[in-house]
Amino acid sequence: MIFRRPAAAGHGINYLASGTEVQGSIKSDGSLRVDGVIYGNVEVKGDLEIAATGRIEGSEVRAGNIVCQGGIKGQITADGKVTITATARVEGDVVASAIDIAAGAFFVGHIVTRENKSLPGPGRNKPQLSGSQRALEPGQPPQ
Repeated sequence: MIFRRPAAAGHGINYLASGTEVQGSIKSDGSLRVDGVIYGNVEVKGDLEIAATGRIEGSEVRAGNIVCQGGIKGQITADGKVTITATARVEGDVVASAIDIAAGAFFVGHIVTRENKSLPGPGRNKPQLSGSQRALEPGQPPQ
């Protein structure tokens, strides 16, 4: 999914095959695809993809963008987007700029999204909620 674009110059794509288990932390300047199991922390400067057969169990998982089709158990931090597909099982808090959770995915944890520069901030015009004509003051009945 995330490996359709070429890796950044000097940074390769790492692959952990199905049936392979790693006990210990992994740190990489490139991207990583996990089809096996990692028992430990993962820090990837590129993108991270956990395939349907893949699993990561550690206290911390960090990457640029993360696509999870398998399992993650631990704190998840992404500079960009976290995508949790319908086949995924995620147990842990997520901190990212954006998150996409597909119907059918299993997720237990808290979500914190960072400020997205393209959304209006405080003091700017904010979009109206669907069907709302005006903001209600406390104690005012709806129209």
